[in-house]
Amino acid sequence: MLSQMNYRKETQPHGDELFPLSIHYFETDPKSAVRVYCHWHEEVELFCAVKGEAVFHIDTETFLLKEGETAFVNANCLHEVEGIEGQEFTFLAIVFQPRFLSGMSLDRIQQNYIEPVLSSELCFPRKTKQGTHLAEKTAQAMLNMIELQKRQEPGWELLLKAELLKVWQGYYCAAEKNVGKTDASTSYRVSRMKEILTYMNGHFCEDLEIAELAKQFHMSESAFCRFFKSIMHISAVTYLNNLRIAKSCRLLVASEEAISKIAGDCGFRNISYFNRVFQDRMHQTPGQFRSLASENRGVM
Repeated sequence: MLSQMNYRKETQPHGDELFPLSIHYFETDPKSAVRVYCHWHEEVELFCAVKGEAVFHIDTETFLLKEGETAFVNANCLHEVEGIEGQEFTFLAIVFQPRFLSGMSLDRIQQNYIEPVLSSELCFPRKTKQGTHLAEKTAQAMLNMIELQKRQEPGWELLLKAELLKVWQGYYCAAEKNVGKTDASTSYRVSRMKEILTYMNGHFCEDLEIAELAKQFHMSESAFCRFFKSIMHISAVTYLNNLRIAKSCRLLVASEEAISKIAGDCGFRNISYFNRVFQDRMHQTPGQFRSLASENRGVM
């Protein structure tokens, strides 16, 4: 559901301090264009396409992920999943702190196999192709991990960690050396985009205009719009409206405030425009959304 999506740096913990790993199985809504909204986090993430296909955006790179293929997202990389209209997309995601593989101390595992990846000295493949040994090995290991978590038989954490280490070893063998060079232009663009997203997330309920955003980041409005779309693949206006609609969904469910007041509180100055954007994004009116949410609470 849109109201549950994250649009910025993700701060929700994955697992806990003693076992910093979480596994998620998602069946996405085929009516939604964006299946996972753009965000980043300190953890590393593995994706496996279980059914269907979708377009992945990682930093400035874009590729199609097909059924049976896997994707690797390094720590602090911007990433987003864009669905293909009308097509189901089901995926498995495993999110974990890199230190989970080695422990708390800087041991040989951390020094030789993890730090070079986090620093981009070594580049893991962002996508494994369907039918390759690495894709099959990674997908099978991820499915094994979700089964281990479900059954939780004695010692399951040991076996799960062993599966993850096998995946890391497979990626390590397929890694390419970055020969000490980093793409300064890409790093700057991604860093700049994170600043913009953080600012938008903190101010979207205000009377925020694109011209004001551009000025805030010392760009002309046209340059700002081109820069934003080149990385986010949607316009700044669409992204801003998505933030506001997500907030309105939460308020429609959690409060009894009038819809017009909720629209204003979420940054929409015009109720007609709010209704139009809401219906376009959620495929129902705000009133219908609120009624359905109320009925669902009554059934629970």
